[in-house]
Amino acid sequence: MPNNSVFVLILSLEQYQNTNLLTQKICGRTMPEWIQNATAKFQSKTIVVSPEDDILTLFKSHITNAAFTVITYVDMPLLTAKDISDAVDFCYRKNVPAVKLPRGWVFNTQLVAESESFPITEYRGAKADNYQVAFNNVQLSKLRNAMQERINQEHLKHGVIIIDPAHTYVDADVELHRDVTLEPNVHLCGKTIIHSGTTILDGCRITDCVIGQNSQIGPNAHLRPNCSIGNNCRIGNYVEVKRSRIGDGSKVAHMTYVGDSTIGKDCNIGCGVIFCNYNGKTKSNCIVGDKTFIGSNSCLVAPLEVGARAYIAAGSVITEQLPANALGIARARQAIKEHYVTE
Repeated sequence: MPNNSVFVLILSLEQYQNTNLLTQKICGRTMPEWIQNATAKFQSKTIVVSPEDDILTLFKSHITNAAFTVITYVDMPLLTAKDISDAVDFCYRKNVPAVKLPRGWVFNTQLVAESESFPITEYRGAKADNYQVAFNNVQLSKLRNAMQERINQEHLKHGVIIIDPAHTYVDADVELHRDVTLEPNVHLCGKTIIHSGTTILDGCRITDCVIGQNSQIGPNAHLRPNCSIGNNCRIGNYVEVKRSRIGDGSKVAHMTYVGDSTIGKDCNIGCGVIFCNYNGKTKSNCIVGDKTFIGSNSCLVAPLEVGARAYIAAGSVITEQLPANALGIARARQAIKEHYVTE
């Protein structure tokens, strides 16, 4: 059955116009976005209706040149394109004017358009679970769990290792390559891409990022949007990275903030390092060359460029450009006052 022979009329009930149900995310997409995804290959239109509106009147008010008209609802995010195609094929094979779905209808447009009465055939081959609705937050939560299980099972089939699928949260548009490992309590959001061999440890949240091969992230790391992590990298516990690029083989081991920065290859960023990217009005960038070592508890104040193979001494606040192969030290000289304690 050609896709252009099917028209889908999507009904959104008036009650949703005064709630936030239609804007809540289910694995990265709202209910209308899920339905739009399911109907993308067909002709479709969404209209707002009241529960009292007559279905046949709605159908006749929206007749197209498509051979079949499907009427469905915006609050069924589990519905798939295959569910729609299977229902239309059933109507076509049975050569009946109308088919009643668990929630919705399929009409043979030509047979019904001029009729006032006609037989309705019940579609018993439907996957009833895919027609579940969300009228409230309780139902929405159940649909969210069902959708997450569907997404995780699909990744498992394609070679992703998910230690505890019931406590792993992956959005619909996340791309995971074979042999990626996800530990429990991981949240992968937006259009994140993770390449093969990489492990995401417990408690990480990653949004709209690209991570290379054979890297390790976490535990409890936060990668905010527009980050790129290279191959063989290590982003450790309590590290936050925001709008930054980190080159192959570099390590940001623990308790560090990297913002609006580019870090080269094979760098070592020590514990407690802060990339100071915001002066209260504007955000600026730091650029760190390859094979640079940044000592613990250092601050890099943007805008700043640190040359390749440079060293920054622990506890330094670096505000000026540091040439390649140089050592930067910027800290107060230690003072010792002997006999300070008298008792």
